[in-house]
Amino acid sequence: MKKIYIIIASLMITSFAKVSAQESQQVDPVKVNVTMNVDNVGDGHFEWSRTYNASQWDNYTRIYGSNALDMLKREMERSLPSWYLENWKYHDDGSEHTWTLSFDALGVAKINDDGNWVIDVGQKKPDITKISDRNYAMTNAYTSYGVLTQEIWKINLPDAAGNIVQDKDAFGKANFTFEMSPGRSGAHMLFLIAGVLLIAAGAVAYFKPDLLSSVGKKNAVKPFTVVSSQAPPAAATPEPPANPNIEKQA
Repeated sequence: MKKIYIIIASLMITSFAKVSAQESQQVDPVKVNVTMNVDNVGDGHFEWSRTYNASQWDNYTRIYGSNALDMLKREMERSLPSWYLENWKYHDDGSEHTWTLSFDALGVAKINDDGNWVIDVGQKKPDITKISDRNYAMTNAYTSYGVLTQEIWKINLPDAAGNIVQDKDAFGKANFTFEMSPGRSGAHMLFLIAGVLLIAAGAVAYFKPDLLSSVGKKNAVKPFTVVSSQAPPAAATPEPPANPNIEKQA
């Protein structure tokens, strides 16, 4: 019986040691904070920061080094292919093991066929919390290459946004739909008409380039052309009648 107790005790000690080793080797999650401010023309202004623990920060600085801005820029352009990104700014803080990247994304919000603005979140069933009428927070957690990442997105919609609705697209991915001038139906129709007129003008200029130029040439006066007025022709002076007495004298 004593041997059985000794075996059980040794197994318990071994299992406890394994659990303690796993807990000591557990990797802290990488914390990502993203703030997206959308303006009244549908462009987004991002501030993207990432925080590591000491060992993760050492790996980051060893891999990225002095090329951090260029490498992060390429990563963002690949992960956000539908937006045009510009105005890059990068800053890191070694004491806090954190880097921050800010940039502008043109065309974050787009106008749909109903004249409303739409912002695609790009995730299925995300955990979105409404902070206020125009401010939302979205959390997400995922594992990549064995590293746990915790993301917190702060989405700030423009002050002119109204009738904000959390919706989803045809693929089930979440988005925000809202109304904002000039994104209403009437303005959308004006934009459509203006686009048609521009296309028509371009077609005329391509197929009949001389049409517009010929219209302007009619009745046109060349520059520095002196227009002289013509004097009326002088009246002819009648010759005096012949003197009949001259023939008689001859």
